[in-house]
Amino acid sequence: MSNLEKQLIDNKLMQTYEQIDLYEEAVKGLFDKNNPNCINSLIKGFHDETEDYEVMYSNVHSIEYFSKVLGLEKYIMILIPLLKGIEDVAYEWSETFFLRLMNDASGFEHLLFYLESEAKEEDKSFIRKIVNNLISRNPNRFEAKGNEILDILG
Repeated sequence: MSNLEKQLIDNKLMQTYEQIDLYEEAVKGLFDKNNPNCINSLIKGFHDETEDYEVMYSNVHSIEYFSKVLGLEKYIMILIPLLKGIEDVAYEWSETFFLRLMNDASGFEHLLFYLESEAKEEDKSFIRKIVNNLISRNPNRFEAKGNEILDILG
């Protein structure tokens, strides 16, 4: 683990101004627009109990940058397994990334393709959990797309 990755992880709750500054510095230092592997480090900077959601969204945007550079298909193949990896401390942020894919027409199309052809069983199980939570929380908004996903997952 690099010093910047440790700095990101150690400050992801952002409870003080100093932690916010250190978190932002780590995101800036870890983000490398020429290296999509930086997603592996940036994804570790999420926590559901953070006190500064606005700053954490800068990390969301850093990671989402690669959806354009890599293309959605490759981006989704990288992202979904990483989201499962942060589920214990950042389930809500995993859901946020997933919702952003679901609510984008092209993102949703590529997500469905990934689920049909590339997703591993443990990733499918995780996605099933997210989708069921979304449907139960707001059926009017998520039931149609959610059921489409669940049909693919079987």
